Amino acid sequence: MTAVLDRLSGRVDELVVVDDGSTDGTGAAVRAWLDGRPSARLLAFERNQGMSAAYHLAFSELRRRLEAAELAPDDLVFTVDADGQHDLGALASLEQAMLTGRFDAMLARRDLSGYPALKRGGNWALSRWASLWARRRLLDVESGYRIFRLGALADALRYYRGYKYSETVEVAVVLSRLGYRVSNDVVVPVPVYRSRTRLVDAAIDMAAIPAAAWRVRGARAAPLARQGR
Repeated sequence: MTAVLDRLSGRVDELVVVDDGSTDGTGAAVRAWLDGRPSARLLAFERNQGMSAAYHLAFSELRRRLEAAELAPDDLVFTVDADGQHDLGALASLEQAMLTGRFDAMLARRDLSGYPALKRGGNWALSRWASLWARRRLLDVESGYRIFRLGALADALRYYRGYKYSETVEVAVVLSRLGYRVSNDVVVPVPVYRSRTRLVDAAIDMAAIPAAAWRVRGARAAPLARQGR
């Protein structure tokens, strides 16, 4: 994890790290890394609550700071996994594509060509299912390598919380149904293979997608969060 933090620290204005109740020494290592770095902060659970809860904790804190006028709606929020599976060399090109296309969310499409056929097939099926409910084409709805405009992300947070790994699929559907501009087309390499999802996680995601779409029915983007550029 600290290797990822080292690479990120020079690329962003602020780092927010979530310790999901780790028991393997990760928390202590991160706290040691954060010491003397005022532009980095740690949020932590006392016990493990899962990826979706970790994201929700961080995003809720950013929304609180947005509402307090400490941050601006057009500030960009980057999310990456701490296990090194995301190619951070692609971050600048993703940001440029986000700004050039005037998107509210840039969901990197991972190059899964080196993944097992079962994983690729599952990702394809889940992305097709999400596309149906999002009413737009999504090609890699499970990707955690993303950029959000904070105003749009804060608005979307009103409609989902996530369970297990469902945060990634839910936010993509919610943002799309709210009318935000979402890109899921830019392909990035995956230098390290990681896959912790199980069939039960896939089933949870399949159920979470229509539930997220249903919660957004009839809603519109909040005035503060609208794309105003």
